[in-house]
Amino acid sequence: MPYTSSPGVLRRVLEKIPTSEKPGVFTSDFLGTVMGATGGAARPIIPILKATGLLNQTGGPTELYSQFQADAGRPAAALQALRNGFGEVFRRNQYAHRAEEPALIDVIVAITGLPKKEGIVRYILTTFQAFQDYAKQARDDAKPEEGGDASPAYDAPPPPADQSGTSGGRLQLAYNINVVLPETTNVEVYNAIFRSLKANLLG
Repeated sequence: MPYTSSPGVLRRVLEKIPTSEKPGVFTSDFLGTVMGATGGAARPIIPILKATGLLNQTGGPTELYSQFQADAGRPAAALQALRNGFGEVFRRNQYAHRAEEPALIDVIVAITGLPKKEGIVRYILTTFQAFQDYAKQARDDAKPEEGGDASPAYDAPPPPADQSGTSGGRLQLAYNINVVLPETTNVEVYNAIFRSLKANLLG
């Protein structure tokens, strides 16, 4: 799940997206000059926008980004962004965008295996809430506008057309996991993250 230790910076960027021009590519220069987000606190912003589908993997704004810029489309776009970036949260609670903070914390703890007081739990929560503020107004069955691109969190190559000759006709699936690591010198933080990945995804 994507997160930042500076959710206030993320909130300010989301607030400015509707009033700023849509760039050809959302670069760090655009982030700093137009959005006013610079320094280490701004570093996770572009990965988060990619993970939530507002940007594609080359940094180009998607149709979901355009939908978020429009007043009428913003709630549905924010909801789809949450579903893209926090899919496991929605698998456990399909109405997570309406959930109160204690319920969200419980879900995050269940997914990560981290203690409630762990800083990363709070960072994930506040990153989720930055989008939730907009998504609460969306209909629960909201979909991206026709022709919209609710880009998946991560681009993956298409599956082979037919693997039946080598796999006995069995369906084979593969997926990629992108982990945004925090900036820290405490190795225990990384150990906790990878223990959680092993227990919940790789086990």
